[in-house]
Amino acid sequence: MRKILVLSLLLALALNAFGHAGEVHKYMGTVSMVHEDGSFMLDTTHGTTVHVAVAASTRYVHADGSTANASDLAAGKRVVATISRDGKTASEIKLAAAKKN
Repeated sequence: MRKILVLSLLLALALNAFGHAGEVHKYMGTVSMVHEDGSFMLDTTHGTTVHVAVAASTRYVHADGSTANASDLAAGKRVVATISRDGKTASEIKLAAAKKN
């Protein structure tokens, strides 16, 4: 009985750690790779790597609110990706401001 209780608790904690459809999630980090289809790998600030899919409806903006383009996305860029309620595609990609010299 004790083993079942411990396993149930561990399972509940593990399932809670993963994002799921139905809620909006945000990931902040550094782009490590951009794929040909526009999707990219994001090294998050929490130490995990996330694959971020994009769609034709994905909006790209700079931190100052100005419009950005998908072509502005490159390895090494800091971004915040807002994942849509479907749990799969990004609804918005916000690119960090460029460093001033």
